[in-house]
Amino acid sequence: MEIHPTAIVHAKARLPERGRIGPYCVIEEDVEVGDGTELDPHVVLRRGTRVGRECRLGAGVVLGVEPQVRGQTTGRSHVIVGDRAQIFPYATIERGHGEGEATRIGDDAFIMAHVHIGHNGTVGNQVTLGGGLAMAGYAVVEDNAFIGGGAVQHQYSRVGRLAMVGGNVRINRDVPPFILAAEFDAAARGLNLVGLKRFGLSPERIAALKQAYRLLYRSKLPLAEALERIEKEVATEEARYLANFVRNSKRGICRE
Repeated sequence: MEIHPTAIVHAKARLPERGRIGPYCVIEEDVEVGDGTELDPHVVLRRGTRVGRECRLGAGVVLGVEPQVRGQTTGRSHVIVGDRAQIFPYATIERGHGEGEATRIGDDAFIMAHVHIGHNGTVGNQVTLGGGLAMAGYAVVEDNAFIGGGAVQHQYSRVGRLAMVGGNVRINRDVPPFILAAEFDAAARGLNLVGLKRFGLSPERIAALKQAYRLLYRSKLPLAEALERIEKEVATEEARYLANFVRNSKRGICRE
């Protein structure tokens, strides 16, 4: 591995044969870096950090930040980043709060500049997070979701699979999968049609999701009845996933 002479690397850090550590990086003990990963200048990997293969960490990225929990400390916890993640300059990710806990980032994450991900957060595979996003502790973003720049996500809230959230949105309720959300407080504004088409979902499956959306948001049915009708009348995997997500929401879902 190519290590710049100004970098500070703990002797017990586990590094691959192939990769690069740039100027003034700091890598603490109990850190593991995957094959082919590259660190730009001033990257800091705190103890307990695990970074996958073929990742690129931009200048000033800090992984493994101490959980920001007033009056409490965690001795040993982790940040776990999957393969092929791109994390742009000055993004910060807290390690898990609680002994042995972790903040987890999936494969192929695209995390733009100045994003902050709080402790115990979960970011799925192929997720895109816009610049300046702030995720609170225990927040979840599922696979293939997109959140625009400047958004803020409340603790324990969830953004579902293939959902798209606009910029500068306050995510204070769960955003169901496949939904397009906008406004200051996240509000449903139809399906994420562009994302669904790019993902390769067939016109028939998109039409089924449109039917499920109408039942959920525009039928004026009680929520429980709307979910039952989705499960009975819209027999696709995506519709069942949508209904199950809503049933399991603890914060409630965003409305139109």
